[in-house]
This record gives sequence, structure tokens and C-alpha cells, in this order.
Amino acid sequence: MKANLLKNNMLNKIFYIALTIILFVYYFIADKEMDKEVIAIILTSVGLSTVLFFTKKERYKELKGQYFKHSTLAILGLLIVCFQIYIDYILGNVSADNYFIFVNKAIVVKALVVSAIGYNMFLIGYASYKVKFIRNIHKEKVYKTKALEILVFIFLILFLSTINMSYVLGGYGSESIGTGVSYFNLLLKIFIIALIIQKTRNLVIQNKTNISLKNYLLSLGFLPLFSISIYLLIILLSGDRGPLITISLYILSGFLFVTKIKYKFYILLATIVIASIVMTILGIARSFGSDVSFKEKIELALKDDEKKKIDSFLPQTSELSVSVNSIHQVVDYFPDKHDFLYGRFQFQQLTASLPFFNMFNAVIFENNSQKYAGSASFVTWIYQGDRPTSGNGTSVVADFYFDFGLFGVALGMFLYGYSIRYAEVKMYVYKLPSLFASAFFTVYLGSALYIARSSFLFEFRTVVWVVVVLLINRYVFNKSK
Repeated sequence: MKANLLKNNMLNKIFYIALTIILFVYYFIADKEMDKEVIAIILTSVGLSTVLFFTKKERYKELKGQYFKHSTLAILGLLIVCFQIYIDYILGNVSADNYFIFVNKAIVVKALVVSAIGYNMFLIGYASYKVKFIRNIHKEKVYKTKALEILVFIFLILFLSTINMSYVLGGYGSESIGTGVSYFNLLLKIFIIALIIQKTRNLVIQNKTNISLKNYLLSLGFLPLFSISIYLLIILLSGDRGPLITISLYILSGFLFVTKIKYKFYILLATIVIASIVMTILGIARSFGSDVSFKEKIELALKDDEKKKIDSFLPQTSELSVSVNSIHQVVDYFPDKHDFLYGRFQFQQLTASLPFFNMFNAVIFENNSQKYAGSASFVTWIYQGDRPTSGNGTSVVADFYFDFGLFGVALGMFLYGYSIRYAEVKMYVYKLPSLFASAFFTVYLGSALYIARSSFLFEFRTVVWVVVVLLINRYVFNKSK
């Protein structure tokens, strides 16, 4: 049985590697025309890799039949961001003359090859993570969370007292959130995650793993649930949908970590469909002016949804799929118009987790203008110049391409896949992993879907700070008198 499993997984890995080598060769001779047949062949190879991934044999019984995990969300995000637009192009839903999306027709196939290589390297990295033996923490006591609960509430108050009310009243994307409020927003998020992690670890230590979802939510406490509810309500009023998804996933990750419960595939599918419909309605609602109440926005969105059809075979995710334009922009711009950055953006994201270290960037790097703040800032600068009116965003593939081109994408996506496998093994196979592992799998489950249109290391700062908060709670707030 074990031999068959190893053989199956090895054959899959060989296929990914062989396909990646073929794509590497084709990258240097890629067609400069947007040939639909060529695009269809590349997409078919991506489809085959995806089928092999989801039909592979699972090594760990805890992960067999477990569809709600990091890799499912991460792959879904990658498929939408990196490949959906090309399917729409083949179907005739998107014109080749849409320069906002495709930027330059001559590099579109090349950019698709970059994404396909990155996708396969993600799968290779995922398949490369191995654990020789499981080491659980056996001696750990229950740590009180009263201080964390109070601090969550305090940061909520500080957040509410500094936020721009014009932003709250539907101003997301058009109004500033407010001076200094971003720090309280970040601290509130960090303490919410730390609280969830410590609460769930306490449940495992107390052997309260056979717990219902209702009782799990109640175990988080009234004050934290109240604070989270108020925070999400305020954010939803502004039109921002991201925190609703991520915080819901943080809470759900805790429940799944404690219970190891396995939901059927149709439940996951139904959840994704319902969530995508709700997110689409909220997205349409936020397009109406801030002079319209939230209730009126929802009513208008429901009426507008039928007549405002998006030209896509999957309209619910078409907004997310447009992020592929960042890959086109970067492949077109680097290295012909700008040298690669040789790890600058990854370095900046890693050092962002260290307090006050950012001040050394001015010494290390010659040019510290706003466009070098990160990959999203640079993509925005390419589109809008030195006076941008809004952000254009980025994608995980573009983020890696900035630094070392195709080889940066290959290495970065390999590490991304490796880390995702690490996260889900720690979450489901281990009974009580380290604090770092708990923080990592919680934070990255919450952002797994969105990393495709962001940066892999962007949330690493959150992981580090959550661990710091957990250690402070353990050794300061729970210090024996």
C-alpha cells in the first residue's frame, strides 16, 4: 500500500517536472501572437496537472477526504488569477485589444508560460515536503486569555475612534481610511488571531476536541465575538469584503484544528458558490456612491446583478481574474525597460516583520521612492506614474518575477507550495504543533485564496507578530505571582 502511494506520487512529480522543463524551453521561443490554439494547449497542460493533484493518493489519514485545506484554496486562487482570463479569451468573452488586461499582445503567451511554470513549481514544492516522524508538544498548560480579550476590545475602540467616517459610509476605494487607523487595524487583526490560536490550543490541551461549531464559537468568549462582529460590520459598511473572508477563515481554521472534522466536497463547493455570490453582490453594492445607505446599496445591487452581467464564463470571480494584468505588465516591463530587483521586494517583506528595520532600507537601497515600496506599488507606478489615484494591485507570480524573472518565479512558487503543505500537515496531522506552526497555518489559511493576487511573504510579518503576542501572553500576562 505504502509502495503504491509512493509510486503514484513520484509519477505525478515526474509529470510536473517534465512539463515544467518543456515550458522552460518554450518560454525562450514563445509565440508573439495571441494564438488561441497555443493558449489552449498550455491551459490543457495546467488542467492535467490540476487533475493529477486532486486525484493523488494522500499519505496521511487525517488529510484523506479533507477538502477544506490550504492547498485547495491556494490552487483555486491561482487558477482564477493566473488562467481564467485566458479561458475567457478563447471563448470570445475578452478581446485581444483589451490593453488594460493584456498590455502587449507580443508578451501574452510568454506571460502565460511564466504562470504555468509557476503553477507546476508550486505543485512540485507541495509534493516535496516530507515529515519523517511526528513530534507533538505534550507538556503545555492552559494559558489564560483575559488580557488578549481586553486588548482586542481596546484596539477596536481605538480603531473606531480614528477611522474616517466617510470611509465607513461606503468610501472604500475612494476615501482614505484615516490617519493612524491602519496601525490599530493591524494590531486588532494580530490580537484576534493570537486569541483564536490560544483559545484553540487550550481546547486541545483540555481534550475538548469533540465540540460543536456553536460551542466552539461560544468558547471564544462574548467580548471577542462582540468586538469581531462590530469590526466586520464597520468594514462591510465601507464596502471592503476582504476582512469578512479572512477573519471567517481564521475562526474556521481554529475549529478545524481542534476537531479535525472533514466536510464533504459538495459542502465545500456550496460554501464557495454562496460566498462568491454574496461577495459579488457586495462588490456591486460598493460601486454605488457613499450618499446611498448600505441597505439601499444591497437592494440596488440585487436589481443590478441581472443587467450588469460580466463577460466571463465565471462572472463571480472575474474581478479577481483581472489581476492577471499585473503579470502581463511585469513581463512586458522587465528586464527590457528595468533591471530585475534581485530580491529587493522579498527582502523588504521579510524585514517588515522586524520592528524599526525598515529604516535601514534607505541605507541599503539607493532609490527609495514610493514605487519601490513593494510589487503592488511598482505595478501601480507602471500604470499610473508618479501620481496614482488608486492601487492596481499585484499577483504572487508577478511579485516573484520582479526580483529574478522566470527563475525567481520557479524558486518562489516552489517555496510557496512547500510552505502550503507544511501548513496543512501541521494543522491536521499534528495534535499540538509549535506556536510558530499554529500562527503560520492560521494566517495562511485566512489568506490562501488571496495570496494569488498578492505576495507570498506579505503575511509573514503577521505570523511573526502573532507569535510575539502569544509569547507575551504566555510569559508576561500569565506570569506566576
